[in-house]
Amino acid sequence: MTIIWAGLALGSVYALTAMLYNVTVATSGVFSFAAAQYVMIGTFVAYVVNVQWGLPAILAVPAGAVVGGVLGYLTELLAIRPLKDKTGWAPLVTTVGAGVVLEGLAFAIWGSDPLRVPPVVPDRAFDALGGQLQFNDLLLIVLGIVLCFGAHLLHKRSRWGLMGRAMTADPDNAAARGINVRGLVTGSFVVAGAVGGALGIVVAPKTETLFSVGTVLVVYAFAALTAGGFGSYVGCWVGGIVIGLLQAHTERYVGSSYPLLLIFLLVLVVLLVKPTGLFGDRRVRLV
Repeated sequence: MTIIWAGLALGSVYALTAMLYNVTVATSGVFSFAAAQYVMIGTFVAYVVNVQWGLPAILAVPAGAVVGGVLGYLTELLAIRPLKDKTGWAPLVTTVGAGVVLEGLAFAIWGSDPLRVPPVVPDRAFDALGGQLQFNDLLLIVLGIVLCFGAHLLHKRSRWGLMGRAMTADPDNAAARGINVRGLVTGSFVVAGAVGGALGIVVAPKTETLFSVGTVLVVYAFAALTAGGFGSYVGCWVGGIVIGLLQAHTERYVGSSYPLLLIFLLVLVVLLVKPTGLFGDRRVRLV
């Protein structure tokens, strides 16, 4: 059971990161590979606030949200907006570039040595259904459920979600009906950055505070979103949990060299059976 708890916590990290991808996809139709780097930057913000400055860990949440929101805005301003109406691979390439820049800045500022950020909850484990569960892992699991399913409800029932669905279905028609298309795109990047930065304080104790963490999250979270389905927040959660459990069990029983191979095989099978992913919306048009 301990392995299952560890897999659920890992899967929650991937699900939350996939959710950041989905914020821009489901709201504006733009996929941003830089989203995982906001989480990475958030872990360093948590280190600065909690370790270097000695402030309460909870203050890393608003600090990370502000920094992440600014980075999200700059990503849209510099990597998306200059493209104007260009489609195809261009936005994907520019957001990959934005992610590389953020990773390089983290390396230049904090170096290559992993840093430790203490969890915001008690740093110990307790017995749960026959296994050992860390308090921070429990927090990650709860956050994954609350945020992914909360975003699902917002996307389906709120005005923001309605505008996002209109935007991804037909941007020109959405603009003609009075939707601020540019503001919606920019807002989606700001929200993704703010949420990613705020998550740093809970993600750091599970992963590492290291400049390369973002690259790892890019791979696993993208696999989770692809399997779960673009445009679906429920798919983000299901895909993340499946990927996390598969990784934890593969590392335990097969070896640490095989999880990525098996994960990509799983994604390939899912896409062969259902090309849109398990919960994907075929109406979503990626830019």
